Amino acid sequence: MPPDVSLINDRVIIWVVAELHLLFAAFVLGAPIFIVVCEYLGLRTKDDRYERLAKETMKIVAISYSLTALFGGAMTFVLVGRYQELSNFLFKSFYPVFGLYAMLLLVESSLMYVYWYTWDAMAGRKAAHISIGIALNVVGTVVMVLMNGVGSFMLTPPDSPDTASVWQLMNNATWTGLNLHRFIANISFGGFMVALFAAIMFLTSKREADKAFYDWMGYIGNFIGVAALIALPVAGYIYTKEIFAYDATISTLLMADKLAWFFVIQGILVGFLLLGSMYYMWLSIRRIAGGARFQSYFRGAFWAAVVGFAIWLVPQNFLSSLTARPSGPIEAVTIPERAIFLGLMPAKGLAVSIMVVVTAFVYFLYRQAIATGSMVWGQIDTKAQLTLTFLPGLAVFTMAYMGPIRELARGEWHIFQFMPDKTPNSFLTPLGFTASMAAVITLIFFLLMSAIFWLGFKVGHQESAR
Repeated sequence: MPPDVSLINDRVIIWVVAELHLLFAAFVLGAPIFIVVCEYLGLRTKDDRYERLAKETMKIVAISYSLTALFGGAMTFVLVGRYQELSNFLFKSFYPVFGLYAMLLLVESSLMYVYWYTWDAMAGRKAAHISIGIALNVVGTVVMVLMNGVGSFMLTPPDSPDTASVWQLMNNATWTGLNLHRFIANISFGGFMVALFAAIMFLTSKREADKAFYDWMGYIGNFIGVAALIALPVAGYIYTKEIFAYDATISTLLMADKLAWFFVIQGILVGFLLLGSMYYMWLSIRRIAGGARFQSYFRGAFWAAVVGFAIWLVPQNFLSSLTARPSGPIEAVTIPERAIFLGLMPAKGLAVSIMVVVTAFVYFLYRQAIATGSMVWGQIDTKAQLTLTFLPGLAVFTMAYMGPIRELARGEWHIFQFMPDKTPNSFLTPLGFTASMAAVITLIFFLLMSAIFWLGFKVGHQESAR
């Protein structure tokens, strides 16, 4: 950071509260989709585990919802108080959108509490109860879409924003891509958080029946998390293509200029998510009767993913430019000419595709092993459950790390090429500072989720046991 800017400033404050709001919002949007599907599967298959999974997870969502609103209010308070020019323009231009947003928030809150508090009362009318859950998810998705319109507008505004209609402001060049990317990311996030709760409950449970259930619950949560994660690169490609079509200078800044190394780190984080999920499945398949015959395929797939991971990490230049030092300039270091293609985007795109395809292949093998073998739930290596605590932590950090990059892509603009950011905190934050902020936000989020988890899972279980 520049020496004349204090560590605690307006930008850091709104950064923290906005990111925490988005993390909790992602959970309370993604998890209910997962919950309603599980409740339906419980009704359809008569498997009580789906019902229990859905109900216990919804208890966490109900508690988390208040924190989502709290951080949303804090974000609005800081925005209005410290960024008046921007907030005045946004509220004036998007007045109908914010009015509809406020009304839908009331509807969403009502549906959420009705859905949760009528769970037992409507046990005999499951179809009606599931319908309330579906309505909750539809309204929540519309709320997300409305705010995505405001967020995407700031990066890719239409011509003459001050005279454009509300629909032209909303229907900007990257609205569709951002909606798709966030929707899939929220589902993945919700799945990983369910896996986290299940892993912690497995590690702390004393009864074998509970261990068996939470082992199964972790498997379901991880399956949803990784299945959505596999689709996320496609959504990211669509979103990036929309940015490039709008203004190539933004994409250049993101992919080939000052923010390029941010995306290299993103690739490392996503790579570890995929490799970690494969490691969990490899540990899990070992306790399946007849699963040993699949392990050799797992080993080959894992090493193929490692090779793809290594190709993603190879930069074309190890030093992006000549750097003056007291001892003289240091020349840029490049990889050998024969291997120069490894530093180009076609090779990296192929490497990412290999990792995604290999992960999908491993999941196919894992499902086949479960379908053809005999699974003993509750008897799994402890390292697998520790992996299920690592993956959600990595997923939260990745979201907290990648979120600011879209904002940094605007450069010195509040609204790209329309409203400049004249505050003293307007500068491109270094990679290290951005990662540190993401780590702090991740830590705060998990401290809050730990409190919610204790209230929803531990206290609830103690009461039910009496």
